[in-house]
Amino acid sequence: MKKVLYVLNDCMRKFSYERVTGLYRCLEKAGESFNLYVLRTDAYSGYDAEHNRGEYSICRLPDYDEYDGIILDINSVFSENSGKYLQDLQDAARASAASGRPVISIANRIPGLHYVGIDNYDAMGSVIRHLHLHHGLTDFWFALGPNDNYENQTRERSLRDYCAASGLPCGEDRFYSESFIIECGIHAFKELYSRHGGRLPQAVICANDHIAMGVCHAAKAAGFSVPEDFLVTGFDNTDRAASFSPAITSVDQQCWNTGEAVTSALRRLWKGESIAGQITTPTRLVLRKSTEGTSFSDTDLLRETSDFIGSASSDTDFNYKMSAMQYRLPACKSIEEICEALIDCIAVLNCDGIDLVMDSRIFDLDRVLSFRNKTGQMMDIYSSLSVDGYPDSLELVFHWEKGMDPVFPRQKIGNRLSSLPYQGAGANYLFSPLHFMEHTVGYLCIRNCLDLLRIKGVSVTVSTLTMALRTFFTSRSLSYINHVLAGVSMKDGLTGLYNRLGYYELAIPLYRELSARGGKLGILFIDLDRLKYLNDRYGHATGDLAIRCVADAILHGIPQGAIPVRYGGDEFLVLLPDIGPEALRAILESLASSIPERSEELGLPELPGISTGFVLAEACSSKSLEDYITEADELMYREKKAKKALRRDE
Repeated sequence: MKKVLYVLNDCMRKFSYERVTGLYRCLEKAGESFNLYVLRTDAYSGYDAEHNRGEYSICRLPDYDEYDGIILDINSVFSENSGKYLQDLQDAARASAASGRPVISIANRIPGLHYVGIDNYDAMGSVIRHLHLHHGLTDFWFALGPNDNYENQTRERSLRDYCAASGLPCGEDRFYSESFIIECGIHAFKELYSRHGGRLPQAVICANDHIAMGVCHAAKAAGFSVPEDFLVTGFDNTDRAASFSPAITSVDQQCWNTGEAVTSALRRLWKGESIAGQITTPTRLVLRKSTEGTSFSDTDLLRETSDFIGSASSDTDFNYKMSAMQYRLPACKSIEEICEALIDCIAVLNCDGIDLVMDSRIFDLDRVLSFRNKTGQMMDIYSSLSVDGYPDSLELVFHWEKGMDPVFPRQKIGNRLSSLPYQGAGANYLFSPLHFMEHTVGYLCIRNCLDLLRIKGVSVTVSTLTMALRTFFTSRSLSYINHVLAGVSMKDGLTGLYNRLGYYELAIPLYRELSARGGKLGILFIDLDRLKYLNDRYGHATGDLAIRCVADAILHGIPQGAIPVRYGGDEFLVLLPDIGPEALRAILESLASSIPERSEELGLPELPGISTGFVLAEACSSKSLEDYITEADELMYREKKAKKALRRDE
């Protein structure tokens, strides 16, 4: 069985589905025994750089040597001139090339790799030739995408070359470059309209359909109409271009042909045959209302209408399930509940299974949200998460297969895709990253679900799941932080013992609980001897060290469940539930032996002494806790007074 890896930068494009599915169906038709693993990212030039970084991190997960064929569909992020990728994609391309496996780049000519895709130069030439020769137009504006994008560069070069060869005006004042999103078209129209003093061109040629839609939006807002006032063309033939008003003239990449071409190239490479370094697939100029025409035949219209109705039907069912899921998610109290809500949404698409993999560190709030004593601040939940790929602390948190009950294995699988338990041949696996901006959280794997790409379901599902996880963990973090800070506010800053607030919050409820069940409470009152003498002779810093010395000895010697309190400046109170006389005396002995050790560790010039008093309280008696503490205090004072008398006699 062959394993084929497909690295896809999706951006919810119609042709992404056609390319991937075309490859899958053609491999099936050819009788190949294979599994297809699709790494799907949703990065885009119009998104935040931090978001894109989180998306691309998943490209570091595969061991590229494990696959028999690798497809790189990452055309929107490579600069032909500078040779720069975003780091994760650069690593993916290098790892692919170094694997020694057949590697094919779709739509982006990466040095050293086989290329399969359209001839962008010729395809864009068909657009301007049609406008120039068929419509007789000579006055153009050009709204283009990112300057460092291969496709955009090739399309721009085609336009400039045609204008130069045909004697058409093509000065820099006619070009605007920004991105591939709608806002680029809006900005382009406003800027070019301003440059030309409010004079419109005969046509605006755009590098893709989204830019073209933006131009139409801006023109309408300015009081103009397309195609009445000027013509507009796009590129890529997206589904939105066909349904936009006016429908956008575009270039259809016929991406099913790409799938066939890639399949043919892979199979020849598997057989050890040589193939051309560049394989181009045909395109078709699709004329629509934005250029006052249509090239649709009745068959074309019937096919697109059928596709639209089928997609709309799937969308309606999916959107209903998604709305129900989004309604449930805010009430989810656990990862298990979030995943069960996810099942209901995905099941409508007839996928065969779901795996949720997450960084186990995100569950360890004690470590992730540790308190910084020096600054008094909590570390936020993101500071311990990875921003460069995935760590080896990944866990399989959730596993569901069609027809079976979900399970929550919490099984450590490390940072390799191959760690997931895949079986059989002929399956496709869609991997989508989960991240909080640039911080990687995990990934979602959905089995046999390529239709999710067609109806944009995977993008909506992943973004909804990400928001749910972020809300869930943020809520947990806030609750945890409030709990920790409540504990911090009850602690004495010098000693780490509870302060008076801690005493009221913990000691009094403990005494009530013991009273209710007839328990006993040991009360130990401790006072530091000669603190004034230490302060006067060595300074207050030494006095503070003496207080810490006694506090450290207390913490070292008391059992779990005891409540140690710094009751006053040099006074300490320890409450010991359910303790007998012998255990209490053992604690006093431990305290006496620990003080010299702590004193030496802290470098005190003199050994601090203590006076103690203790009582065993019957919590069910008529006395209050304060009454018993007063008794212990009086016993401590008697011991202290006796020590003073002894020193005077000496």
